Amino acid sequence: MLRVLITGAGGFIGRHVAKALEGKAEVVSAHYQNRRVDLLEAGAATDLIARTRPQILIHLAWETEHGQFWHSAKNVAWQEASTALFETFFATGGTRALGLGTCAEYDWSIGVERLAEDAPLAPHTAYGTAKVATAKALAETAERHDASWAWGRVFFTFGSGEPQRRLVPLMLRAVLDKEVLDVGPGATKRDFWDVRDLGAAIAALAVSDVEGPVNLASGDGFSFSDLAAIIQDLVGASGLIRPDRRELGPGQPLTLVADASRLRNELGFQPTISLKQGLSDYLATMR
Repeated sequence: MLRVLITGAGGFIGRHVAKALEGKAEVVSAHYQNRRVDLLEAGAATDLIARTRPQILIHLAWETEHGQFWHSAKNVAWQEASTALFETFFATGGTRALGLGTCAEYDWSIGVERLAEDAPLAPHTAYGTAKVATAKALAETAERHDASWAWGRVFFTFGSGEPQRRLVPLMLRAVLDKEVLDVGPGATKRDFWDVRDLGAAIAALAVSDVEGPVNLASGDGFSFSDLAAIIQDLVGASGLIRPDRRELGPGQPLTLVADASRLRNELGFQPTISLKQGLSDYLATMR
């Protein structure tokens, strides 16, 4: 059975990746053998790889504090730590690595209906910049060791365990508490999907032979007005979530939707949880 190392295995996304790999691989993490490894410490990557000896690496760990990670100085530290991890992994016989990127790597100003993997990269945040550099390091390191690699660019996901100041949980909490919530332009369109589908997609991509950047998204765009209507309908409410009462942040485009063709056609992955079902399940956990 394949041995797969997941960094960030206990996180919002990582736990769903680990669950999706149950019965398909032996999953190990930075807590292997009751020893936690901090990858930002010098020599940590060498220690972790030496103890776990994985064949496949799924690297999810990063700075994720809500509202802070966009411009955190830790992004550079994670870029450097990730580069060291990839080098150690491939140098000790690892055969395939998957790194987790973001839609924030793309140029958000080009105004296309859907962003494909070959769209221009021009991040406007420290987070996106560090992710672009990390993807490049992964590709170059894998090529130098004649190994396999993939880079998953995540769009917008939601589900139990996410920071509660994000848009979806704020909307859900507002309708549960019967409180008014003002949000951005109702026409704002984002590619939302359930974190359980994201975890399954990452797991499938990691054990496949698909290489290079792959958008991890539903490929479907939903407006803030759509989202508000679905959520309010689930509890029989109306008028609590009010679109068009706030502006988008600097640099935020009206539309951010993925072209998910590679995910669907090359990997053969199809999401199984509809937006309404995912929101209904999430609502149930919040209740």
